[in-house]
Amino acid sequence: MEVAHTPDPDDSFMFYGMFEGKIKVHHKYNQVIKDIEALNQDSLSAKYDVTAMSAPAYARVSDRYYLTSAGASFGISYGPIVVAKKEVDLSKAVVGSPGDLTSSHNLYRMFMPEPKKMVVMRFDQIVSAVLSDKVDAGIIIHDEQLTYQNKGLVKVGDLFKEWKTYAPELPIPLGFNAISRSLSKEEIHGFMDDFRRSIDYGNEHEDDALAYSMKYARYSDLELERKFVKMYVNKLTRDFGSQGRTAIEKYFERGEKMGIMHKPDLQII
Repeated sequence: MEVAHTPDPDDSFMFYGMFEGKIKVHHKYNQVIKDIEALNQDSLSAKYDVTAMSAPAYARVSDRYYLTSAGASFGISYGPIVVAKKEVDLSKAVVGSPGDLTSSHNLYRMFMPEPKKMVVMRFDQIVSAVLSDKVDAGIIIHDEQLTYQNKGLVKVGDLFKEWKTYAPELPIPLGFNAISRSLSKEEIHGFMDDFRRSIDYGNEHEDDALAYSMKYARYSDLELERKFVKMYVNKLTRDFGSQGRTAIEKYFERGEKMGIMHKPDLQII
């Protein structure tokens, strides 16, 4: 079974038990690692049996994938932010984005002023693009949320804050895992059991799972990565349940109302 995920520490942390032989698994897994927008684009052709993807990508492929209730990234007190070198009028700005199909790109479109232009680039190039004046502002995700101030940047937009105004009681939906509908029930059940036990193993062996995640991390600071992992591997990670489902539905309702995306028929396992 081919399983694709991002190199982000929270993703690799969750898969540690499965891919490092720490738990007994139902299937033989082939691991693929790509950045989230590359996986979003790959999902359009249903390239992998299991793949990480953003909410807007799922709206395009819900006929071919189920969302998994395990392994999702929800911000309970954090979310993507917009940064710049100084205060800027976003309605007149060129804004760097991590990708048309990313959740953060579409959250920006839902809640922030329409910019002069949005420029898509790899998420890990956005900070340098802001610093070099290639863009006026940038939407940042992942570890950069914890380090932008050290590089002299300021926050000019907070998508979590905007989301909480819209949906005060709900976490902000960001990244997900999805599994192909072409797999048998037995194959899907086996993966879900393996994945949940892998998440449990990572939480029970945090230092070892973090050390494994450092192989893929962009920073060498273990405690920084620990802080980042704990932001998004949280109480909703093992099973996001009804709270997560409601948040996802609210996300798609907003997107559809604004003509950004259609609301799919959610199929969650």
